[in-house]
Amino acid sequence: MEWLTIKEVCKLTGKSESTIRNLARQLKKIKSKDIKFELLKTGHNKILFSMKYINNSMLINQPLKNTVNKNEGNVNKIIQILESQLIEKDKQIELLHQNLQAQNLLLHNLQESIKLIESPKKKGWFKWRK
Repeated sequence: MEWLTIKEVCKLTGKSESTIRNLARQLKKIKSKDIKFELLKTGHNKILFSMKYINNSMLINQPLKNTVNKNEGNVNKIIQILESQLIEKDKQIELLHQNLQAQNLLLHNLQESIKLIESPKKKGWFKWRK
């Protein structure tokens, strides 16, 4: 029999940890076989739920095995969509990079032409010489 920890049960069911702990207390009171406690080195008990109980209880609407098979097709579709989006984004990045290079080249040419226009007149080393 497969056992799940409290955190795993919380993820599967979407319930809070306190709700699951309350459920564990109720099952402990009625001495259910669907829950077991493992003693840790720290002296605390690790609470484990049987997967069979989680599947059969009202916490999960569908058995775990069925949800994995149904979600597999959805996951593959999502992956294909994301891959196509990634290819589009790569094309956009390449186009933006080319535009940036062209703008940098234009800016450099403008700066060079401004330097030529603003070049100062040569002055002599004598003060009276213009």
